[in-house]
Amino acid sequence: MRIKVIVPVSTEIWNRGIEEAYSAVKDSDTEITIVNLSKGPESIEQYYDIAWAELETLKEAEKAEKEGYDAVIIYCFSDPALFAVREKLRIPVVGLRESALHVAAMLGRRFSIIGVGSKNSKGKTLDAVRMYGMESKLASIRMLDFLVLDIAEELDNIKQALLKEAEHAIKNDGAEVIILSCGSLIGVGKWLQERLEVPVIEPGLVALKLAEDLVKLGLSHSKLSFYSPHRKRRIE
Repeated sequence: MRIKVIVPVSTEIWNRGIEEAYSAVKDSDTEITIVNLSKGPESIEQYYDIAWAELETLKEAEKAEKEGYDAVIIYCFSDPALFAVREKLRIPVVGLRESALHVAAMLGRRFSIIGVGSKNSKGKTLDAVRMYGMESKLASIRMLDFLVLDIAEELDNIKQALLKEAEHAIKNDGAEVIILSCGSLIGVGKWLQERLEVPVIEPGLVALKLAEDLVKLGLSHSKLSFYSPHRKRRIE
């Protein structure tokens, strides 16, 4: 099985951590290729960043199907271009946020989403929860005043802040499951789960296992939902 992991940013700083995390949990016969964008934002926190990333993500995903990959993972909690890629491709396409929300909904009655990206970035996450029809399962969204690019240098401080917010979400908001809102928080899920004793969803890992299972089961998205794009001229 060959899976292409598209990290939809113009930096490689997350790739080694993703590779190590995936190597620890992937099936023995799964071959993973991690790629970045040649053009696009350094990180994704707002709709503006998503717009910058989407076209290049779509083109990289189209290449994956032509290259014979069995599935694609769009490695970002904002799921840039996810539905557009599904329209174009027939192989399974998995996004981090969508898969994390659905798995969290199976593990408890209410979940909280916590992460980095500044407190002003809550809106787009709430929009996504509403789009997926899961607002009744949402306990809260708690975002830290750290940006994604702060993670490498501020990881210890971020972990402690995430722990505090998760404890508040469980005690005060009624959360029974915690979702991390950024794929760059690699390894933090296990660390939090050991201290909270509730399920903590690390979206990147969930996306990988879901992609593997879809390939094994011979399942992919319905082309009645994500029908192929009409032929027309498109100018870059």
